[in-house]
Amino acid sequence: MHDRAKVPCLLLAEIAGGVHLAEKLGEAEAAYAVERSLNRMSRCAEAYQALGFAVKSDSLVAHFPDADSALLAAREMRERVRALPPMSGIKLVLKAGVVLETEAEGLGLDAEKLAVLLVESHGPDSIAVSENLGRVLTPSLRRLLGHAEDSVGEMPIPVLELGEAPPPSPAEQRQEAQHAQKQMRVSYRGQNWVVDGTRPALLFGRDTGNDIVISDPRVSRRHARLELRNGLFYLADSSTNGTFLLEEGTPEHCVKREEFILGEKGHIGCGFSVNDNMSDVVAFALD
Repeated sequence: MHDRAKVPCLLLAEIAGGVHLAEKLGEAEAAYAVERSLNRMSRCAEAYQALGFAVKSDSLVAHFPDADSALLAAREMRERVRALPPMSGIKLVLKAGVVLETEAEGLGLDAEKLAVLLVESHGPDSIAVSENLGRVLTPSLRRLLGHAEDSVGEMPIPVLELGEAPPPSPAEQRQEAQHAQKQMRVSYRGQNWVVDGTRPALLFGRDTGNDIVISDPRVSRRHARLELRNGLFYLADSSTNGTFLLEEGTPEHCVKREEFILGEKGHIGCGFSVNDNMSDVVAFALD
């Protein structure tokens, strides 16, 4: 498994359909069906290393150490509840909300109340996720989220919804772990950046919207980018004057309107030779 961002998250999962079942079969039979669902959900929380969870009459609240675990637990809960056979034609389903533990503070709410709002804003058999939580998921899980189409009412935060695509396989997770562990450290005029699986691209140029802003007139507004892709670090030039690259043990050369795979260590000159203007050179080193 990959190194996940340790951002505590809260999952609220409710069983929908219990009231309808009780009207048809009686309170006792409905309570038994709901209890079976909650037992399956509890086992999912334990399997995904919940820090703790509480079971109520028709819901479960669980705390997880990271976003990946919380989302995978919610998905597994949904699948396990779906797998239960219907009773008298009535099928119980799960609806869930997953949020960061801390994101409700600025709204004057606690995390559980915010999760309740997510659950109430979506229909049965849905898993709603705060956009903030989506940002700290690993990329393969983030791709499973989409904008919700059936939300009801206004929400105090942007919300996404977990789709039906299967989660990444163990092989895909291992490959992503290898890519995520790779880091390149970049420095310019005393400032430092890290390019890795969390931040896979860094932009250079004269425009103030770039990550690294270089005011030399030879630099294009959007000059070049350094990007992690498929486990390799690329220098991609999109400038007028080209990007000069000087790596240890090799002569300097100019990358112009093309991409070049970077080695372990070197310097970059945007629009000028590295030796012409050392004060505006970008340095990089592979960890």
